[in-house]
Amino acid sequence: MLSHIKHHFYYFKYRRNYIKLIISSISFILFRWHQRIHLYIFIIVLFIASLISYHKPFALLYNLKYIRPETLSIIPIRNDLIDKQKQEQQQAYEWLNNLWKNSKNYSNIISNQTFQSRFYDFIQMKNNNSPLSSYTLFDKPKQILLNNHTNTNDHIVISILYSQQDTDRRDGKFYVGQVLYQLLKNYHSRFIITLCENGNINNQISDGIDLIRRLVPVFIINTIDSDQIIDMYEREKYAHLQCILANFQSFPNVNYFLLLQDDAQPIGDDFYHRFLSLIDYRIKQLWPLNGYRQQPAFLKIYHPRWLINYLHPSVYIIIQLIATSLLLTFFSFACFNLFQIIKQGNGNNDKNSINHITFICRLISNNLNRIYFIYYFLLIILVLILLNHSNVSWTWRSLHPSFYAIYPAPSCCLPGVVYFRQTYIQVIDYLNSIKCHNGYAIDTAFDDLPKRIHLQTYLVEPNLVHHIGLYSRLRHMYINPYLLD
Repeated sequence: MLSHIKHHFYYFKYRRNYIKLIISSISFILFRWHQRIHLYIFIIVLFIASLISYHKPFALLYNLKYIRPETLSIIPIRNDLIDKQKQEQQQAYEWLNNLWKNSKNYSNIISNQTFQSRFYDFIQMKNNNSPLSSYTLFDKPKQILLNNHTNTNDHIVISILYSQQDTDRRDGKFYVGQVLYQLLKNYHSRFIITLCENGNINNQISDGIDLIRRLVPVFIINTIDSDQIIDMYEREKYAHLQCILANFQSFPNVNYFLLLQDDAQPIGDDFYHRFLSLIDYRIKQLWPLNGYRQQPAFLKIYHPRWLINYLHPSVYIIIQLIATSLLLTFFSFACFNLFQIIKQGNGNNDKNSINHITFICRLISNNLNRIYFIYYFLLIILVLILLNHSNVSWTWRSLHPSFYAIYPAPSCCLPGVVYFRQTYIQVIDYLNSIKCHNGYAIDTAFDDLPKRIHLQTYLVEPNLVHHIGLYSRLRHMYINPYLLD
């Protein structure tokens, strides 16, 4: 009986202590302002960041909501986007058609003497006996500049790789027209624009393809007998290979070549300015033309934003996450400490100055402040993860090309790639040495390139081109519209 009473006594004592602990915790949260303010800040900041993340394109919660297998609800969204692209492609076609019909008003693009694109003036026709040079120039130049060997050293070639098939603007697939329109509308004199047409010259063509063949030099590639290259992934690889070869061989003094897929549209009207700044002030500094440092195999100017996030982390992204969080935490604490100093200061005499120094030393050495620093450091990391890398980093990197980041390229696609004269032969030889197939397309093959030929591959961020292609010709199907960026 006595033991039973003792058992109940200890039980009620333990329960009373437990209730007392709960009441103490509630009192701490609700009534101790200096402690609970940090909890409130944590909850409010995370709530606001979560709301932004849910609605902001390519933020973490937005990606979890939309970047997933398609449902029926996506179909009307995609149809609206297709209708919008049809209008943009019709506008592009009308502008390009007007350029051709009124070429005298565009003398910087179309010569009034030859009625040909001025880009033909820079082409150097040479006999290339290489078995890989299976390309032809659709229209021969009517005029060659006598001093073209000195005029193209500072030029940059941009070529659009496209296919004749599935390019009708009435179906919303005339992406090459949108890209060419953007390039010619804002044309800069340091650039030479060409196209690489992947297909047979004798096939029936659309009016859109017929128009763009008149406006810029067109290389017909993949002219090898189709029986020799059956696999479509292998044909894609050869198209890429021959387009690189055609442009470097036709413009032998050009040092940089940008290859765009037909659905990679330059971003903004200042694309040329930003791209030139990248070449002149970043690439030439990192890899001088006559320097000791070997140029890389290529530099990507696009990577899908939904893949540049903390669900697909890279060493660079993790390092930048930690560094950004440390910087923001330190800045916040510096502002807070400065506010405390101003608040406590009553004058500008020496005594107060000594007190201020003592106060700063106390803040730095205080264990509680170290705990708060770690607390807010973790809070800022959570916020940055919710907002996602591209929404944070690209916001300030887009302000000026000097802020652009260049780092080893992660694995993915090739909508926009810069190739270098110093290393393009090695890239060509590598492509010729491998065989592409389903599961090992050219982008996957390029992932293996650094290990095979010891050349580095890099990515610049933010992106300089949009991916506008809703229709995949390789898979013959439409893609998730939320993947476009």
